[in-house]
Amino acid sequence: MKKRILILLVGIGLNSCSSTYKSYPVEYTPKTANKPVYYYNIPASTEVVFDVTFTKTIKQKGVFANQSNLLGVKDVITSDEVKYEVKDIKISTNTNASNLYQYSLILKNDKVDVLTSCEGTLQSIRVKGKKSGYKTQKTQEFNQEKNESSSYSKPMEEVSSIKTKPIFETRLQQRGMLEKVNMTAADAVKKIEQLRDRQIDILSGGLEGTYINTTVDFMYKQLDEMIDGYVSMFTGVETVVEETYTYTLTPVKPIISEEDLVLQLSSSPIPLLARFKTNNQTKALKERPNAAANPDTSVVVNIKEKEASGINGVYYAIPELVLISVETPKKTFSKSVELNQYGVIKSMITKNKNIEFNPNNGAIKSIK
Repeated sequence: MKKRILILLVGIGLNSCSSTYKSYPVEYTPKTANKPVYYYNIPASTEVVFDVTFTKTIKQKGVFANQSNLLGVKDVITSDEVKYEVKDIKISTNTNASNLYQYSLILKNDKVDVLTSCEGTLQSIRVKGKKSGYKTQKTQEFNQEKNESSSYSKPMEEVSSIKTKPIFETRLQQRGMLEKVNMTAADAVKKIEQLRDRQIDILSGGLEGTYINTTVDFMYKQLDEMIDGYVSMFTGVETVVEETYTYTLTPVKPIISEEDLVLQLSSSPIPLLARFKTNNQTKALKERPNAAANPDTSVVVNIKEKEASGINGVYYAIPELVLISVETPKKTFSKSVELNQYGVIKSMITKNKNIEFNPNNGAIKSIK
C-alpha cells in the first residue's frame, strides 16, 4: 500500500514539473485529436525605416537677370538651381511580415491560456490560477506600442513651405499687376519708379479723398508687393520648402560580424549612407543558455536538436542591438535598434511559468 502511495506521489510531482504544452516548427506539427493547437510567428528579419526631412532650396533666374545693372541690384541669381540639405532623420523599425518563422503550440491540457497578437506573434502564455505579476494587456494595446516604437513606410510629403515673393511675368499677369505683356527691362525699371512714386503720394497724403489708416496701409502693401514682383524679374526668386522622404532597408548581418555594414538610401536627392554597427552581443547567447531568461534553470536548446520531436516549451527570439547611423556634412543621426536578423531564435523548456512576449519581435519580456 505504501509503495502505491509513493509511486502515485512521484507521478504527481513529475506531472506538476513537466510542461503543459509542446512546440514544433510548423512543418513538423503532429496530427492531434481533441488537443488545442495555436500557430504563432517569429519575425525572421526587421526592416529599418528612415524618415528623412530635406530642406529644398529652389533658385530661379529672373528674366532680366543679365540687365540687372539697370536697377542697380546685388545678389542676383544668375542660373536656375535646386539644392537639398538634410534637416532631420528619424530612424525606426518595422516588422517584416513577409519573412517569418512559423511554429505550432499544442496544449496538453486546459490549464494554460495562450494569447496571440493580430500579426500572429505570441503575446503571452499564462498558467491558469497562477498570479502573473503583471497586468493583462489587450492585443490592441500591443499594436499601439508597436506603432509608437516602429514606423511604417509613408509616402513623400511636403511638410511646409516658406512664403516667397511673386514670381515673374506670369504671376504678375495672373494677378492683373502687369500692364504690358512684352515688357523690356527698361519698361520694368520705369514701372518700379512709378510705383515707388505712388507709395510716396500715399504716405504724404497726396491722394485725393480721405482714407482711414487701415486703407492707406493696405494700398501701400499692395504697391510694395507689386514692386517686389518687378524687382524679382531682375534678381530672380529663391523658394525654400521642406520635403520628407521615407526609405526602408532590410540589412543582412555580414559574414564577418565585426565588420560594419554600409547601405545606400536609394533614390535620395543627395547621397546618403546608413551604417550598421553591432557589438555581436548574441554570440555568447548562441553558445550558452540564457540565464536571464531562465530563472528556474530550464534548459535552452538549439532549435535543430529537436526539430522533429518538438520541445516541451516555446520558441522565442533574441534580437541584437545594432547602432544605426547616417552621416551628413553638418550632423550624424544615429539610433540603436533591435534587429531580429542579427540575433538568434532559441527554444526554451518551461515549467509552470507565466511568460510575456514582445509581439513586435517575438522576444521574451518577462517570466514569472
